[in-house]
Amino acid sequence: MAITLGLLCLFALGTASLAQWPLDQKQPPLRTTGGEFLQPFPGAPMLPPPPPPTLSRDLDEITRLIQFKPLNQLLVRYLINDAQFQAFVRIINSNAGFTARWRLLSQPELILFLQWVDQQLLASGGAFEMEEQELAVTLFNRFPYWSGTVFGWQGFLNEAQLYFPTYAIRAHIDAKLLQPGIFSQFWSRLQALRVVYERWLALPGTAQVVAELQQAGIDTAQLDEIIRDLFGWNVVSAPTTAAPTVTAATSTPAPPTSSPAAVIPPGNGAPVDPLPVA
Repeated sequence: MAITLGLLCLFALGTASLAQWPLDQKQPPLRTTGGEFLQPFPGAPMLPPPPPPTLSRDLDEITRLIQFKPLNQLLVRYLINDAQFQAFVRIINSNAGFTARWRLLSQPELILFLQWVDQQLLASGGAFEMEEQELAVTLFNRFPYWSGTVFGWQGFLNEAQLYFPTYAIRAHIDAKLLQPGIFSQFWSRLQALRVVYERWLALPGTAQVVAELQQAGIDTAQLDEIIRDLFGWNVVSAPTTAAPTVTAATSTPAPPTSSPAAVIPPGNGAPVDPLPVA
């Protein structure tokens, strides 16, 4: 499941861009304060049309929706203090987790898709480079109250929504698909990878990793739903009239409106910068 989290950053694409202007568009007449219309000066240079959207520009714009620095600090805080998140990281970095990632990256459809993306980036004369993310993890908390700001796997997902807004990313994707450009072709090719994802989930090695995550208390069904919703791979099921199944009551923290790390430590009333930049 680790590579699917990485694909959230690579394939979570789509954003609004400049509208296409016809090449023969003329400047509209100007209205004066008296109500008369003024024609543009003969021979005046026409404004050039905006450049067409490129895949590199689309990818760059969508990554700006992600707040990488606080997201990295969130990962560090949970990696040091939360046992359930530590189990998740340990499982996806095990030999079985590494093998599962390798098998996904070895799928021929995914290889062809990534090659096509590289070709489009080269053809547009642009480049898309995500800033390399390195976690500066120490053995000790930078602030004493960090240990009280972790709430398991569900708490991590809730807070991650502040810095990785999947709802905003999907809104940009839907808006971008209504416009002409290379992104529509990119999205159609991405949609074709749904069968690759489902085939990979059915592999015995992947099933083993998923089972280990479930034993550690990770809600793999929720993670799968997030991935499918982000990439548009949702399976629309027919509506049923059966009563919903009632499960054991579990209390899960509501999505925070601010980072739990911004807690004032006890003992003084002076605020402390909760998230220093490394």
